[in-house]
Amino acid sequence: MTTSLQLTIDSWEAQLDRLAEISVANDWFLEEQRLAEALHTIAVYRDHILPVLSDRDPRLAVQMTVLIDRREVLRDDLYRTVHPPNSYEEVAQTIIMLRSLAQVAANTEQALEDAGPRY
Repeated sequence: MTTSLQLTIDSWEAQLDRLAEISVANDWFLEEQRLAEALHTIAVYRDHILPVLSDRDPRLAVQMTVLIDRREVLRDDLYRTVHPPNSYEEVAQTIIMLRSLAQVAANTEQALEDAGPRY
């Protein structure tokens, strides 16, 4: 059985893949692609993933919140005409870290669901 958190994570990742396809098809600049990834990730995590995790695994939610906060700083950097040269790399690195933490969260939720109710 797939949990709602796993479905949300899968949807987020599929949308990131779609953004990558669109950016290639439309010859986006790297700034445009990274900015779209940052905006999408921030919205999905703030609206859907973090609220679920805050109740289930507060420590993991805090780790993800730190990464999302960092993505917001990077997003703001990408808006600027002159931005730090490593902004693109940092955006990509935070995606990797968020994917890893999201998978841990989904696996934990699945294990709890499989264990059933505790009496």
